[in-house]
Amino acid sequence: MQDCHDFDSEIVISGMSGRFPNSDNIDEFWENLIGGVDMIVDGHDRFQVDNKTMPTRLGVIKTMDTFDAEFFAVHGKQAECMDPKIRKLLECTYEAILDAGVNPATIRGSKTGVFVGGTESEAGAIWRRSYVKPNFYGVLGNILSMMAGRLAFTFGFTGPSYVVDTACSAAAVALQHAILNIRNGICDAAVVAGAQLHHDPAASYMFQQLEMTSMDGRSKVFDASADGYCRAEAVAAIYICKKQVAKRSYATIVHAATNNDGYKEEGITFPSEVMQEKVIRRVYEESGVHPLQVDYLEAHGTGTKVGDPEEMTAVSKIFCDGRDGPLPIGSVKSNMGHSETVSGLCAIAKIMRAHQEGVVPANLHYKNANPDIPGLHDGRLKVIDENSPFNPTYVGMNSMGFGGTNVHVLFKMNPKEEELEAWNPPVPLILMASGRTQEAVEHFLQKALSHRENRNFVALAHEISKHEIPRHPFRGYVVVEPEKMELVVDRQESKKAMWFIFPGLGSQWLGMCKDLIKFETFLNSIERSGMALANNDYDLISVFQSEDVKIFDNLKNAYLIRRSTSHKGTIQTARNKLEKFPLKKFAAFNLSTLPKQIFKILRKI
Repeated sequence: MQDCHDFDSEIVISGMSGRFPNSDNIDEFWENLIGGVDMIVDGHDRFQVDNKTMPTRLGVIKTMDTFDAEFFAVHGKQAECMDPKIRKLLECTYEAILDAGVNPATIRGSKTGVFVGGTESEAGAIWRRSYVKPNFYGVLGNILSMMAGRLAFTFGFTGPSYVVDTACSAAAVALQHAILNIRNGICDAAVVAGAQLHHDPAASYMFQQLEMTSMDGRSKVFDASADGYCRAEAVAAIYICKKQVAKRSYATIVHAATNNDGYKEEGITFPSEVMQEKVIRRVYEESGVHPLQVDYLEAHGTGTKVGDPEEMTAVSKIFCDGRDGPLPIGSVKSNMGHSETVSGLCAIAKIMRAHQEGVVPANLHYKNANPDIPGLHDGRLKVIDENSPFNPTYVGMNSMGFGGTNVHVLFKMNPKEEELEAWNPPVPLILMASGRTQEAVEHFLQKALSHRENRNFVALAHEISKHEIPRHPFRGYVVVEPEKMELVVDRQESKKAMWFIFPGLGSQWLGMCKDLIKFETFLNSIERSGMALANNDYDLISVFQSEDVKIFDNLKNAYLIRRSTSHKGTIQTARNKLEKFPLKKFAAFNLSTLPKQIFKILRKI
């Protein structure tokens, strides 16, 4: 596909969600990163390791065996045979859309694309050689194309939908494809996702035979002792769209490019510093951004003996000549292991959250600089080995596949909004919420209580709840006031109607519209009525605001006030007031992680 380079139409990351080793969501992932936690475990239940030539450590997600099939309208028999990767992709896609401030029901039928980085199903391989009688549910639940097809089907997306498999760079290539499709008008928005789960010990054994994995189960990126990576699981999704329609924005995707090493004397899995340099340089030539403007590089950085030196040689040539001071570099694989096909999205989650929090987490297992990386010894490169302040403008990200497919992505981080002054809405506001369980609604609304002065949070949460979400039987609301908030949760099978009832002539009283006039919609309508009456020397606004106790002794005043307040369109519910609040393009919270139990927990092994 040809890239038209329509940089005037900026594309942003608007929502994100994920499952990472020892991390059920991005909030937990961040706490582990900033806390210096090695997310790899010594004991796991994925498979039994009897072969002493295989690593015993693995990075595993916590909830692989749970899935709310009813919520996603998946038949029970289908759910039983569905690859857990697809189940978790459904969850993360739903959450990423919510995190963007979008109700999934409002984009059904839209030209939203689905681009997934993935590879063959290890679960499917086990299912095929098991004693279970083969059936068509197994095909539909484990074939590679369904990693994207099931998402498009479930959410009703009509844009392009396919899976990209370039090994470790798959999710980053999927992102580049999504960018091209949006720029060329083929789709309006896109879900970019990836998933990697480990079930089959044979796969881990073969990677060890290729000398790619480390026997001690640690990804010692950039270190002199680097001897391979530790395999890890992850599932992640981001929602991207054009900046002008985004309700929130983590960062702008300036540009992305990909190429392949082609033929190499050393073999297909040997990385090429020359081709990596070419693809990185292309991004900056085509975008018009100078490499010296990049403040931080998230490297592919796997910890392999050859991979790190080849990558850093290319990086040093492009980013370091003429730079004042070293280029800060890091790799999330040192913290969580290498999630292979989805690793690019894990890196993005780290970058976006680091920018939100203003601190970049330290690389783990870095003690002595790799002697085969000259830039670490001559001061051109600096590994982030302790939590450090982070306020970049441009950030680069590398992702390389062991079949030779290279990707570089350039992000422009959004400037952080200044701290908002204490927010005091002029009138009480209603923030609605719905969910699969009462616990989910209560958790969301309790979170709203703690964020009641955060206009960004309230506005984004309101955007989601403006329209009903199918299969959300539990509903609740909070009344947002500066001093207090009232929380109510109930279960309703049908949407409640809201009515405003106004009396007829004769029941007006002094100050009856004092609160209503604070609503912009109401005030605008009254002002329009006042302009119409101004030609008759009648000041409607003054009558509304008058404190004269005898104001309604004048029948004309009583009559016109009554007609003004009963005019269609003057009254809106408190919820509509929220629509007038500007949605900020930066907010330091992740909506996808709010509900403690966003889906019913139904175990499907």
